[in-house]
Amino acid sequence: MPIDCRHYVRDLALAATLIVGAVGWNSAADAQSLNALANMKTPSFVLDPSWPKPLPAPVTNGVAHTWVQGEVAGNCVDLQDNVYTFNRGWEVGVTFNGVLQGNQSGAIVGQDATASAIPSPPVVVFDSDGNTIAGFGNPTLIQGPNPNFGYPTYLPHGAHGCFVDYQGYLWVGGNGDGVVQKYNPQAAAQAGATATYVTQIGTHAQCDGPLNPANPGFTYASCGDANSFNTSHTLLNEPADIAVDPNPDPVTHTSGSVYIADGYGNHRVVVYTTSDGGKSYQYNRQWGTGCGHVGQDCPAGTFGQTGGGHPHCIVLGNDGLVYVCDRPNSRIQVFDKSCGGPSVSNSQPICQPRRIINIGLNAGVTPPPSDGNNAFRLADPAAAAAIQLAGTRGDDMDFWPNIDALASKSPTSQHVIVDVDLGNDNTWLMDKATATVFGALGVCGIIPCPGHNGGHFAFGHTAATDSKGNLYIAETITGRRIQKFTPVMGNGH
Repeated sequence: MPIDCRHYVRDLALAATLIVGAVGWNSAADAQSLNALANMKTPSFVLDPSWPKPLPAPVTNGVAHTWVQGEVAGNCVDLQDNVYTFNRGWEVGVTFNGVLQGNQSGAIVGQDATASAIPSPPVVVFDSDGNTIAGFGNPTLIQGPNPNFGYPTYLPHGAHGCFVDYQGYLWVGGNGDGVVQKYNPQAAAQAGATATYVTQIGTHAQCDGPLNPANPGFTYASCGDANSFNTSHTLLNEPADIAVDPNPDPVTHTSGSVYIADGYGNHRVVVYTTSDGGKSYQYNRQWGTGCGHVGQDCPAGTFGQTGGGHPHCIVLGNDGLVYVCDRPNSRIQVFDKSCGGPSVSNSQPICQPRRIINIGLNAGVTPPPSDGNNAFRLADPAAAAAIQLAGTRGDDMDFWPNIDALASKSPTSQHVIVDVDLGNDNTWLMDKATATVFGALGVCGIIPCPGHNGGHFAFGHTAATDSKGNLYIAETITGRRIQKFTPVMGNGH
């Protein structure tokens, strides 16, 4: 086992801050803050350079070993404004304690791999001040058929999206696996490296897809591009993101439906519902299929399957609609929750979206010159227009202002869309109603990208919003960090 985190969390104050069982949100102070945010039609943000605080350095045999996160593939926020990160450092890059970890991406190398540093737990939780309050997740690996790669024995392979639901449970998925898992954060934090999920959808190390004839004896060979419309009710294929709805489902009329961007392999959205309060989940419906063209040639309701194509994010708006990132096609597709229901058969899987938001391709997208209030707003409109037409975009999105864990019950105006553009290494700020970009975080178009300084991005991957209007942007590949941006009150109009 490459790392045992159980003794790391004994000194972390987590019992009072990780809460499971929350059924709502009620704070007069936070309501006032949200009302103030709602008046900021074009918000500005500044980097909080003090967030997060340095990671823990637990002492073993008299030597402090600092945690090092790998690619921070997913980030999400709970009702207490704690920030969860799901990272790949434990899985990749080096031989640690005699176990060869797969070097799939984001290897912990160089100075990070010295005797005084160790991979952090797969899940690291910060409070709103940036203090580490928990770390958990089973990091054990088995060796795959290729000696250069290892595979997790328990957690999803290829850590990816995460979501904290309205009851306080953490959901994680993997883009190299066929599962999403649901954890009780308080129990998981106490267990550390032996944390176990409370519910799983899908089968670990097995995907809904064709077997690889070159490697027929290993179950992970079935994970990858299905190149067809797969209809399994029990298997997933490299799910990228998860969202849980606290409102009654439009088909079953029960709360707690799980929407999955199933994703890198299946190019579909699949919905699982529960009739026992979240103890178990059953397949209910699905929509979407792959489209082999990258760009706007893909028909509405399909998702690109080439060029790294897939539905990459899924977000539930309080307008009752489902927002899905179609990453290679540079767009966000907006669907009814009831898509894929009785009116859509498996032979006709394409559900027509209510709306398509094209990222960087619509009129009026050029951000204005800097007004001096936002150091990260693009200052060169011509350069901004040029880079918005390059690379992949539509990687992830969130609403602003928003209370993510409340999903469709968030009592916010949600008038801004925050769009993370992995290809251009900017995060766009868009007016939701008009789909026009009015600003951005990042500096691409001003200096060469990607950027590794504060407020720059290197492979920005996911976004999350807390109840105070702060934005958290996580970076993968060479970025391997998470940054916090705070709203500048009084500068929006």
